[in-house]
Amino acid sequence: MRSHIFRSVESRLRQSWTASFHYSLLVTATLLPKLLHFYTHITSLPYLLTVLYLLTFFALDVLNAASFWVLVHLNARGALSVLLGLCRTTFTTIIVGASSVQIAFYFETGGEIKWGAAGNFAHDPAGFKLLLSGGLQALLVSIFIIVVARVASDPLYHGMEMLVSKLKKTFSTPAAVRPSTEPKEQTYESTTADIGYSDSRLSIDNVNLLFGDLENLEVEVCTPKRVHNVSLRLYQLLFLAPVVITLILLAVRPPHFPYAHMSGSIPYTLFEMLSPYSQDMCQAGSSRDFIPFPFPDLIAPTFWEPPNGEFPGWMPNTNFSDVLKDQENMQLPSWLPLERVSGFDRWHHRSSQDRGRDSKEYYSEGMEGPVAERNRRYRRRHRHKHANYDPVQDPMRISNLDGDIFPSIVNVLKENKVTIKHVVILSLESTRKDVFPLKKESHLHDLIMKTHGSADTAAKVSSQLAALTPNAEILTGESDGFDYLEEDSPSGIKTWRKLSQSKGGLNIVGAVTGSSSTFKSMLGSHCGVQPLPVDFTVEAGSPIYQPCLPSILHLFNLNKTSSSMERQSSMDQDLDVASRPWKSVFVQSITDQYDRQDELNRRIAFDEVVSKETILDPMSKHPSTEPEVNYFGFPESQVKPYLLDIFQSAKMNNERLFLSHFTSTTHHPWGIPKAAMETVDYLKKGKWRSEHALNKYINTIKYQDNWIGEVMDMLDQFDMAEETLVVMVGDHGYAFEEDSNMHSTFENGHITNFRVPLLFHHPSLPRIQLAINATSLSILPTILDLLIATSSLNTQDLEIASNLIHQYEGQSLIRPFIPQRLGRQQWNIGVLNAGGALLAVSSAAFPFRLVIPICKPGVYRFTDTSRDPNEVSAVEGNSISALAKTLRRKFGNEEAVWVSEAEKIGKWWVLEQRRRWAYDGAALQDDRRPDEMKGVGKTRGKHWWET
Repeated sequence: MRSHIFRSVESRLRQSWTASFHYSLLVTATLLPKLLHFYTHITSLPYLLTVLYLLTFFALDVLNAASFWVLVHLNARGALSVLLGLCRTTFTTIIVGASSVQIAFYFETGGEIKWGAAGNFAHDPAGFKLLLSGGLQALLVSIFIIVVARVASDPLYHGMEMLVSKLKKTFSTPAAVRPSTEPKEQTYESTTADIGYSDSRLSIDNVNLLFGDLENLEVEVCTPKRVHNVSLRLYQLLFLAPVVITLILLAVRPPHFPYAHMSGSIPYTLFEMLSPYSQDMCQAGSSRDFIPFPFPDLIAPTFWEPPNGEFPGWMPNTNFSDVLKDQENMQLPSWLPLERVSGFDRWHHRSSQDRGRDSKEYYSEGMEGPVAERNRRYRRRHRHKHANYDPVQDPMRISNLDGDIFPSIVNVLKENKVTIKHVVILSLESTRKDVFPLKKESHLHDLIMKTHGSADTAAKVSSQLAALTPNAEILTGESDGFDYLEEDSPSGIKTWRKLSQSKGGLNIVGAVTGSSSTFKSMLGSHCGVQPLPVDFTVEAGSPIYQPCLPSILHLFNLNKTSSSMERQSSMDQDLDVASRPWKSVFVQSITDQYDRQDELNRRIAFDEVVSKETILDPMSKHPSTEPEVNYFGFPESQVKPYLLDIFQSAKMNNERLFLSHFTSTTHHPWGIPKAAMETVDYLKKGKWRSEHALNKYINTIKYQDNWIGEVMDMLDQFDMAEETLVVMVGDHGYAFEEDSNMHSTFENGHITNFRVPLLFHHPSLPRIQLAINATSLSILPTILDLLIATSSLNTQDLEIASNLIHQYEGQSLIRPFIPQRLGRQQWNIGVLNAGGALLAVSSAAFPFRLVIPICKPGVYRFTDTSRDPNEVSAVEGNSISALAKTLRRKFGNEEAVWVSEAEKIGKWWVLEQRRRWAYDGAALQDDRRPDEMKGVGKTRGKHWWET
């Protein structure tokens, strides 16, 4: 019975899997994503050019149709038949799968999938989970493709069959030329039939016609053949003309974006990962040359700033040999030990003392022979292979340290003793500025309210939104505009919830991140450096070109002998805070094995790290009590007992604590522990759609705001709030379908991915609201400046901090911010996730933003945030000259000039960053060797087989 059923099912499948359905499935699976691809780029060109080159945009699809017809009708016998069937099935599965993923990716993110990045994610467990999160949509799309292919199979197949038959007749050899195998009688009969003879009996007139005038006979017979030949030539011309026209258009069509990109079609686009980009600044080896600054007039000697006290001066030189000469004469600063200190590599490498030691130890200077010569060649070849930065030679650096500290801060420091014993940095995952806090009648608030039709539901949601981010409102000092009753503070809370409006510290309105990739953003907030414009966190594999905050604190500790530390720890806690040792701890509830984060943490030089791996350790002191909420790990609640231990240890051991804590629940897919809180439908659900992704995100913002309150309460619990500087910064934002056509952070330059919260909270500091276009580069200089200003350092540490603060690119935010000096703008460069494809260039001097392609073809995108703060109407161009021309016509000359300058700055910056990081690898992951991609962009496995 079972075998009968199996045979019946098999028979039905064989009947369904016909040549017509197979052909229709292949054509449908390639044509649907192509139509969607073409639709997304239809406005990339003027309509006239789109129509002109329309044939070229679909040339590959015509080639697909012909190739698929041949593939479906190929035949073989025996073992070759099995192999052919296997190849056809595999090919069809790949085509349908790729098409489904591409269409589903568009509807999920609004952007186009990059097959190289998708392939990298597929080899990573966490990344694979990310891809699987869209698996249901891809499955539904594949079902839709199959249904459409089934419906269209007969007309599509028979239409193609007729076309092929007509082509064969049109281009086959004429019957008069090829040898005939028919009998003469038949030929004759057909001939006579052609000329109109149906009766075998011939009349006299007919005889005269046949034999009396042979010339007339010849004319009568040949005329139909000539007509047939003319008709044949017309058909051939009809078929050949589009082919010839398409070839001509392909030959004359511009080679740059978006022409070739609009022609892309599956399966050809799947080979993009094998095609390296040709830009010099994107390929390996492009960091060895010194690139002159594109605006030499702005760095002329007349603008140079001489050294003054701890200020080393600003004298950028356009001659690289002079730069090298200055570096060769560099001496180790007096505050830096001769022994190498982690994080201070560039001083040791550049100093003559250390260089002399290295030359004898590694390069055999003064020796003769082949080994010494090989070592000298190695040194010459790799003399730029060390991290290198010199603020004196940085043409983009603008320092505001010569300005006075804000008077309100000076007054507080005179009146009261302000102590900064501990420093905490809270890095807020995917946290946009417009949700920190969410404000009534803001753009986002209006988007949410528009989803509700009735006044009753709108009023209910408005009251729920009023309670979304109360802690963010307190910490920033910004009013959210909602009217609601203030709840009494929980028992035991003494400081941060009860602050007056005049206290609380600095809040930056207008801050942007240095990268929409988390770990690259972390480099700015923790190390004061700008990231590499290359895919993924390759920065973890080489020295960071500036000392990060933990490295600086470690250097402070070297000035405190172990015996003095022991004496101090045993003394009363009221004694000198500045003489106590520092401890640097990093805490997050997710894995640190993704994209080499554990290596990056070691580069940053944390003393202790708590992560998902700590929680899962069988010897863990605090095992997990809740399940994982996303593909990276646990909710923040699972690290609360570890944070309590850290705070208690700092208190008991009389240590100064630097705590860096990353939140993660606000990361895609925005899961919330069920026991934590009930989710709310802030956005009304559509009748035929699932929950809005934005709604999930807003619920996690509520969870995160509650968690921030818990962290602040823990500081109060241990009486640490009054002496702790708390820095909060978003690593990047997140764009949803309500914000832009493209969703997520991946290669998406929308402002919501870059505008982030940034604040410096201390209960004794005055409340200051700064509306400036600053970045996370200012965090480390501001922390050092506050430690100096509040006398929170001893004499030796004060000397170190006073010198180091002048080494960083960012400005201190407790002094007036300088957006422009002598024609030089304070440029802010943002690296788009994953790193190597696009840059976002903005300036503190102008409200303009420019997104430029650097290592992948793409459009140039301009916005003016003063006219269009939410970037609803961006202006795009296929080249910087075309964009400038459009801007000059629409707005004026200022915008056109600015984008031209911004593009030059951005491309110069790309090469300058490669030089600073001494990176000479490829920018895009597809261009790197397999050994260079080890552990990059994926989660490291515990075993050798987990690749």
